[in-house]
Amino acid sequence: MDRERLIGVVERVLQRAGLKVARVELRGGCFDLVASGLFTLLFIKVVTNIDTVTEEQAEDLKRLAKLFKATPLIVGSRTKNSEIEEGVIYERFGIHALNPATLYMILVEGELPAIFAERGGLYVRINGELLRKLREKHGYSVGELASLLGVSRKSLLNYERNEQAVSLDVALRIEELFDEPIAEPIDVLRAKVDVEVRPAEPETPLERDVFKRLKELGMGVVKVKRAPFNALSKEDEVTLLTGIDEKKTRSTVKRAEMVAEVGRIINSGGLFVLEKSKVEVVSEVPLIPKESLKEIKDVDELMELIEGLKKEIKKSI
Repeated sequence: MDRERLIGVVERVLQRAGLKVARVELRGGCFDLVASGLFTLLFIKVVTNIDTVTEEQAEDLKRLAKLFKATPLIVGSRTKNSEIEEGVIYERFGIHALNPATLYMILVEGELPAIFAERGGLYVRINGELLRKLREKHGYSVGELASLLGVSRKSLLNYERNEQAVSLDVALRIEELFDEPIAEPIDVLRAKVDVEVRPAEPETPLERDVFKRLKELGMGVVKVKRAPFNALSKEDEVTLLTGIDEKKTRSTVKRAEMVAEVGRIINSGGLFVLEKSKVEVVSEVPLIPKESLKEIKDVDELMELIEGLKKEIKKSI
């Protein structure tokens, strides 16, 4: 399945689950789809081969997820070595990766997978306390049960202490022996995002000037490289997807349109600051010259400017 078709399949799964979806068509971007529901917000990178996701893309994806309290996901159909198995969770740079069928299972059918792939095979996490109680209830010593399962005493004790994952074949032997499910489900949608949110490091003189001015207005600024916007600007409950360009081009317009789509899904505003430009609005995202930003006194005035420009455009339409 090629990537475009794969994105379409994932988009339909999200819609089937009742989520609002926006697609981002940005070459090399850190996410391709953003989806939201009542208690769900997802940033999703879709690739045919999950091993092609770069560390930089993954870090940006995790950074966005952390800032918006969302879940980052990678959806693909294969790794460099094999097809991605249904019901199995993979991992790339600390982000859960899965195929569309597993995503459907989670979002539409409400069923959480328990199996994850690691180098060497398929594994599960088990309820160690339950395993210990079952062993004692059925009168097995540690050595006896370890022998039955074909593992070492040390491994069995590690299982009971929740200190070691269990290979899938051993987990199946445990469940068959005791006739009781023991594998712990993987809560993919509530995964902890482990990433450092660093201060913004500008890459161009214009970015430096804009970041500096936004900080002077009291906003925190986080640089994002692989997205339609250059940075996230945040102050209390106000979040702006902030794009920066030297001048208005077709790329600027396309990026602003994508920012508008993403903003509608995640309830955030958008703003583009250009070196020189007339003030205008693209898909409800204002484009303003850098000089206009210098005249603004605080965040409230900036938000009033943005809302005022959007209202003017709506009136003219």
